[in-house]
Amino acid sequence: MAEHVPVVFEGPGAGSGPLSWGQIESWNAVTTLGHWMPIGGALPVRPGTTVEDLAGELRHHLSRHPSLRTLLRIPPGGGTPTQEVHASGSATLQVYDTRGADPSALADLVAARFRDAPLDFTAEYPIRMAAVLHGGVPSHVVALISHFAADGAGAQAMLRDVAARPAAPVEGRQPLDQAQWQLSPAGRRQNEAAQRHFESILRTMPPARFRKPVAARRPRYWRGVLDSAALPLALRALTARTGADPSAVLLAVFALAVHATCGVDPVVVRPLVSNRFRPGLADVVCTAVQAGLCQVPVAAGSAAAAGSVAGSAAAAGSVAGFAAGDGGFEEVLAHAKRATMSAYKHAYFDQRDLFALVDRVGAERGERLEIGCFLNDRRDPPAGAGGPAPTAAEIAAALPGTVFDWTVRRDAPGFEPMILDVEDTPGGLRCTAHTDTAHISPTDTAALLHHLERIAVTASGARHG
Repeated sequence: MAEHVPVVFEGPGAGSGPLSWGQIESWNAVTTLGHWMPIGGALPVRPGTTVEDLAGELRHHLSRHPSLRTLLRIPPGGGTPTQEVHASGSATLQVYDTRGADPSALADLVAARFRDAPLDFTAEYPIRMAAVLHGGVPSHVVALISHFAADGAGAQAMLRDVAARPAAPVEGRQPLDQAQWQLSPAGRRQNEAAQRHFESILRTMPPARFRKPVAARRPRYWRGVLDSAALPLALRALTARTGADPSAVLLAVFALAVHATCGVDPVVVRPLVSNRFRPGLADVVCTAVQAGLCQVPVAAGSAAAAGSVAGSAAAAGSVAGFAAGDGGFEEVLAHAKRATMSAYKHAYFDQRDLFALVDRVGAERGERLEIGCFLNDRRDPPAGAGGPAPTAAEIAAALPGTVFDWTVRRDAPGFEPMILDVEDTPGGLRCTAHTDTAHISPTDTAALLHHLERIAVTASGARHG
């Protein structure tokens, strides 16, 4: 490190109060996973950028966005913190010099160190930023923000704001204001409606999401990645044929893949929902993503309608009968469309009440209820609109490029039982499964990812394998 550059800031919106629902959900994830959940990384800077310019960017972010100058007050013994937004303060821009080394490699190293170093939310603002110098001038900037302070849409709002440098104050409902509304009668009605929706699912759902392994692996937490050029083509073809929302199409395919892997029906999924469509949240730098809860009946619409599938090997054949227009996929999609609408409507709630509800209903049913199956559709926007639908021949021709690999095996930080991220890549779609091997085996995880592609391709009318 070459130096620390102090960055003094001041901005509006100071105050203290409870956390918003989005902050509560993010804080629970931070404490459960034991990690500050940063997003961001290292990027090259424009030629001519100075250290003073980068310090000015950090000052702009902190001055404009209250979530970035928020510290937490954690009650003795734990529990939900309260928050304090500072009117002014000082942060640090760290400066590193390559001294002739590869600047890109150094920037990546700094980003990795930022990610791995714990963050004290009671004393450190949830943003870390550094400049990497090469030949005495900045070549890269490293910026990481905790998911507690901003989700992906919030991070994009930050970038738009710093590029435009508007003179007008930031608009929208900041986290302290969000929490205030959530305590109002209207906010309580929203939460109560959500909890009724959740209870209707918890009362009837199968207790487990996956076939429980005999024992967890060591290391325990595994991440598997499937890269497919055929999957996005198949999803586009299904979207064009059915006219459905791309997110509903993906949910239907995912539900069928879970069923094909583990035989569970209906499939209960927690889709990650952005609440940016709600009043005052569109461009606020905050975390507005919450995991909803929905269930999708699948067996009646699959070739395995005669009964539940016992295992992934048998299930692989059960979905091979899908054909374009045979009605099987469309029946599951109809359920997924309704489930998606309910999930979006009710994914704005107090997560503490959901956790208490899961415990209460589980105790009344006499069994532990597992809801840790998350679907994170990170396509931006979800693919499927515009252009001619891919042909069956084009989809089949893309299949040989599919690659699967295990990329992470570790004991900490952990994952939920299953989180599936689906995101665009230059060559297609990347499906990343973050798994807890105490809940789903690596064999079943690999099968699930391959089923995603197989089901979408077969349902689109193309031949798989």
